[in-house]
Amino acid sequence: MEWKFRKDFQVMPGIYLKYGKGGIHTEIKPLATDIEFETEKLKHSILKPYEAQHEIKSASIDKLTSKELQDFKALLLASDKASNETSLILTTKTTLLNNHTQKLTNLKKSFFKFLFKKKINLMEQDLPLLNEEVEELKEQLRYSSVQLEIDSEDTFADLYKNVKKAFSLLNSSQKKWDFTSSRQTNRIAERTSAANTITRSEIKISERHLPIIRTEVPALCFHNINGGDLFLYPGFLIVYESNADFAIISYTDLKIDFNQVRFIETDPIPADTKVVDKTWFKVNKDGSPDKRFSNNYQIPIVVYGEIHLKSSSGLNEVYCFSNTELTNLFYIALTEYIDAIQKSQALINEFK
Repeated sequence: MEWKFRKDFQVMPGIYLKYGKGGIHTEIKPLATDIEFETEKLKHSILKPYEAQHEIKSASIDKLTSKELQDFKALLLASDKASNETSLILTTKTTLLNNHTQKLTNLKKSFFKFLFKKKINLMEQDLPLLNEEVEELKEQLRYSSVQLEIDSEDTFADLYKNVKKAFSLLNSSQKKWDFTSSRQTNRIAERTSAANTITRSEIKISERHLPIIRTEVPALCFHNINGGDLFLYPGFLIVYESNADFAIISYTDLKIDFNQVRFIETDPIPADTKVVDKTWFKVNKDGSPDKRFSNNYQIPIVVYGEIHLKSSSGLNEVYCFSNTELTNLFYIALTEYIDAIQKSQALINEFK
């Protein structure tokens, strides 16, 4: 493929990701074009780190990417740079085309157009070239993003389908939270039965596409209050803050834990939550109400489902859901999927 106007533009290749019993493999796959892609230039595009602050929070975004997916990240960074450059040029050329078209229209409608015959003729000759250049830039903008093609064996594909189904059910939980900090309480001084005080923020989970990568199906997204959102794809997870700040984590590096947590709920009780006990706003050491407080009142204790996502590179995110059963179902589905990938990779490593 040859460009007429912007001859130095490089088409972004696609990524072919295959995983199964033979492990996980990523391959840069050039598109149907004769332009050679310079992969070596991608390896020096990683940006500076972002400093983490809170207790329940992942490490700096630049530290999270799995070693085997560093080149994949570099490719996406180069893709974003190419896309931004092309978008800027396209905006400039589109404005130029619109101004040129409007000026030509005004001249042709002018009462004195006979005075501008030569100029009108030249502008009419330039118009097709301007149109052609804008259309070429639109095509280059499309080629500047990375197309991800995912291929997996039937067993792994079926396991990921289970994850998607469980995620859809989990989304029906009435309440969803991101736990961002935790501190141990002083039960005597605070007159509380709670062992820990949790800072939480309500979130949404959804199926979404990322702007840095083109895929046929959306990723499973967990919103993150104090860091990058989590996007679960087949074969890997992306922690995304922006097109320039993101990390790619292999499921071979991922660990997920599930817990049923007792929570002293002072907000309205979600309809899909079980109340398992009650406590008092102010309590004695033995759990009885502190009668020194005349306005003391009972507070329900409920059970929520908690998921903790971790990686050896520093991922550390805790999510909580009002529906314990659906949380456990998602945990089981994702755990089975991750375990299958990790076991296959372990077998491959044994025979290397």
